[in-house]
Amino acid sequence: MLKAHLSRINKEIKEFQSEPLNGINLSADDEDIHKWKGQLEGPEGTPYYGYILRVNIVLTQNYPLEAPIVTFEHPVYHPNVSDSGSICLDILKSQWSPTLTISKVMLSLSSLLNDPNPSSALNSEAARYWNSDREKFDKIVKERCEKYCKKFNI
Repeated sequence: MLKAHLSRINKEIKEFQSEPLNGINLSADDEDIHKWKGQLEGPEGTPYYGYILRVNIVLTQNYPLEAPIVTFEHPVYHPNVSDSGSICLDILKSQWSPTLTISKVMLSLSSLLNDPNPSSALNSEAARYWNSDREKFDKIVKERCEKYCKKFNI
């Protein structure tokens, strides 16, 4: 099992290097192949646009049979992200499948930033503003991004 596990991880690294995703960067830790860093450009049309959001990714010994543990490295104001950086995303929980990859997880995170699910909120205040006061929601997102994220050239 261990050989297949490491083979899968190395395959994903090579695939991402040969076919990078626009606005997404992934890298495995030099010392521990189970620890990855991800960077995601905020999607156009969202208040995250213009900022780079960072995630920590941990692959368990049971990966790909078990979902990776993905958390934001810094505070992100979003209905589906807790103050500690935990992410409520179905493919990281009940909808995980071994056919999914870290690249697909990053694409799903980008989609989540663009299209939150306030009915499954980890941050009830963000969900409330998303539903009732989008201007206030956008303002808080931008304030947090200014404080915690790097900007990217638009």
